[in-house]
Amino acid sequence: MLKKLAVFVTVLLSISMVYAQSGQGTIKGKMVDKETGEPLPFANIVVMKGGSQVAGAQTDFDGKFTITALTPGVYDLVAKYVGYQDIKINSVTVSGGKITFVPDLKAGQGVDLAEFQVVEFQEPLISKDQTSSGGTVTRENIAKMPGRSAVSVAQTVGGVFSKDDGSTDLNIRGSRSSGTDTYIDGIKVRGSQNLPNSAIEQVSVITGGLPAQFGDVTGGIVNITTRGASKEWFGGIEYLTSGFKNGEDGIIGLDDHGFNLFGFSLSGPIMFHKDSAGNKKDAKIGFFLSDELQYDVDPQPNAVKNYKVKDGVMEQLNATPFSGGSDFQTGVVNNAQFVKKEDLEEIPFRLNASRKGMNLAGKIDFNVSSSINIAIGGSFDYNDRNRFNRRNALFNSQNNQQDIQRTWRTYARYTQRFANSTDEENASVIKDAFISFQADYSNFNRTVQDENHKDQLNHYGYIGKFTTTRINTFDQNVTSQVIVDQNG
Repeated sequence: MLKKLAVFVTVLLSISMVYAQSGQGTIKGKMVDKETGEPLPFANIVVMKGGSQVAGAQTDFDGKFTITALTPGVYDLVAKYVGYQDIKINSVTVSGGKITFVPDLKAGQGVDLAEFQVVEFQEPLISKDQTSSGGTVTRENIAKMPGRSAVSVAQTVGGVFSKDDGSTDLNIRGSRSSGTDTYIDGIKVRGSQNLPNSAIEQVSVITGGLPAQFGDVTGGIVNITTRGASKEWFGGIEYLTSGFKNGEDGIIGLDDHGFNLFGFSLSGPIMFHKDSAGNKKDAKIGFFLSDELQYDVDPQPNAVKNYKVKDGVMEQLNATPFSGGSDFQTGVVNNAQFVKKEDLEEIPFRLNASRKGMNLAGKIDFNVSSSINIAIGGSFDYNDRNRFNRRNALFNSQNNQQDIQRTWRTYARYTQRFANSTDEENASVIKDAFISFQADYSNFNRTVQDENHKDQLNHYGYIGKFTTTRINTFDQNVTSQVIVDQNG
């Protein structure tokens, strides 16, 4: 008996750990007769996303149903029962690690059979399983926001703060940025967390009441979920700009940033499930791909004026950087010390401080059956910028350091749900069980270097070849000698 109990507890703990780490959500509800309020057992509940069935369940003897292991996102729920009208609930939001309770599905019968009842899901003000504070922002709301990054979305949740310096650090409830962890599709972020805006399905932030599996976190949790495949083909192209660089004369546009972004997204089916008649049903294999290319002339323009040395003066300094003193004792003098205000000219942006980058995200979904799903996905972020240095601004901006950051991650997830027993006398001891296995890999690399020398270490510190000329010099050496006659 003790051995059986130990195995039972181990199974429960394993299921709980998988559920917690995968960041998946659950939908619960009940289907009843609209007139009598009696529960409707063994009704079919289908979960749809992008026009395809992604999960399903049957109501039990009490008309209740539970659908587990759902990737965070927005779903449509379809309920069917023989002799009753179908019911569809649109836009059911599922958050990672939480249970979404849908209102009772009240189905009518008889003359109502020809109708298809559609209900719009309303997010309750108070959730039954709300044990933590925070907020969730869905794709529909993200599309209406001015910010494009997951960080800017997370900032809209109460208790989240980020400095206005272009960084991605988040401070939750006064904690340090190192006390906040970010997850993308269940993968703990190491390195950049940038994603294409069109690839973000949902951003969920936990600011308080952290679950036990996040015991090493002192601030909060940001959980980002990317979009999945669709039954129907769709895509989009966008281009944003605030101005174009016109040599060193300025930026033609709205501001001094010179922001330019090109993005696209594409999703669709690769293979379909077919019915007995050979007609296409749900997508068996589908994909989603999104990419953004970005270029900034000056990501952080100065609040004060920018100056540079005039081209003619700079050519003279490059030709004769040093000059000899009036005598041999003073050596040589740096000619840059004699540059005057008249030798400078105002410029609209900082020189050689540009930034370019690329964000790529993709996912392939294999819907083996209504209970088995395999997802393979990943993301890649590339950022290349020149680090502005005020000491180099006037004379040496062409040698600003180059900072290159590369982050890529990939994962594979297998999820299987187990159906409950329909035999009331031999009911399942464990209900609504599922297993979910995930393997992932992340890589972050950063290189700070001279843009010209790169990894050629022997070139660093080399300033040229000098020719030494020796000249003999002569100077007077006056010596005074006093002779004293001791004999008086």
